[in-house]
Amino acid sequence: MNRNSKLKIASLLIATSIVATPFATALASGGDHRPWQMSDDDRGDGPKFGKHDDDHHKGMHGKHGMRRTTPLTIDEARILVDAMLLRRGATDLKTGDVELVDDGKEIEITLLNTNGDVVDTVTFDAKSGRPDRGEMRNMHRMMPKPDREDRFDRRFTTEQMALLASAMVIRFGGGELTLGEIKETPRGTYMATVTNKAGDIVREMELSRVTGRPIS
Repeated sequence: MNRNSKLKIASLLIATSIVATPFATALASGGDHRPWQMSDDDRGDGPKFGKHDDDHHKGMHGKHGMRRTTPLTIDEARILVDAMLLRRGATDLKTGDVELVDDGKEIEITLLNTNGDVVDTVTFDAKSGRPDRGEMRNMHRMMPKPDREDRFDRRFTTEQMALLASAMVIRFGGGELTLGEIKETPRGTYMATVTNKAGDIVREMELSRVTGRPIS
């Protein structure tokens, strides 16, 4: 074999290895080597719980987590709205009646003022769990703007932390996950466990009682 032939074979082997390496990596990772993560967008909606790209879909509040495998329930819808009101400090608003409408395809929640008067409604698509964009904009306009000077001075109670953590899991668990135990730690944070439907722990997260969000 002459020298030119050897150089051609060597070049071919190098090119083949460069092309093959990404495919081998993808196969070794099961076709998906993107890490799970929690991120935060500071819009009062809680962390992003899920995978990137294909496992996300966009709604009113940006990227959501896993696509829902079961429809959103009326109790879950109430938790989502209650958590948003709590996080934004909207003490002059509260949830009223919650009911299924449009043959169970949508969930409608009434918003009440301190006198108990209906001031607005928020509708969720039961299948996707996403709120109506226009109604959500109206709701955000009625809520006070976040106070950036006092945002690190508040302290959520254990009950409030459970509400915020539950809403987080509902939004980004895809209907497959639920909040397990949540308890205060010796250093003043909260440790929450996320379980599957069988009760197996799939994730633990440490939350700040000041922000209601994961600390890492």
